[in-house]
Amino acid sequence: MIITTALVTTFLLKLGEKGLEKAFETGGEKISENSINWIKGLFFKDGKPKKALKELQDEPDNKGKQEIAKSIFENSIEENGENMKYFEELVEKLHQIQNTTSYSKNIVTGNITSGGSSIVGDGNVIN
Repeated sequence: MIITTALVTTFLLKLGEKGLEKAFETGGEKISENSINWIKGLFFKDGKPKKALKELQDEPDNKGKQEIAKSIFENSIEENGENMKYFEELVEKLHQIQNTTSYSKNIVTGNITSGGSSIVGDGNVIN
């Protein structure tokens, strides 16, 4: 797997936005404890974001900050090849979350039997 700057940036911004444990929940499926511990060691200290993550959160479009974060991942994986499986797991979960979010739609596929009016879909049609 190739580690791209865009992938790392997306991943870390998601992490910073939702918090470590909730960032990768997908329909009740969570990331492994080993992956969480790996990320905590790289980007958190005493439950707070380390400098690299904090700066990327403050300036997500800054190419230099993105490259620093990417280097942290790459160095960790170079030091221990086992970390690649944690990275792959996180990327897979991120991909699942993005697909779930981008393809979700409010769809009613049956009769509505509620008392009174009901609003359905994006057009806000009252039935």
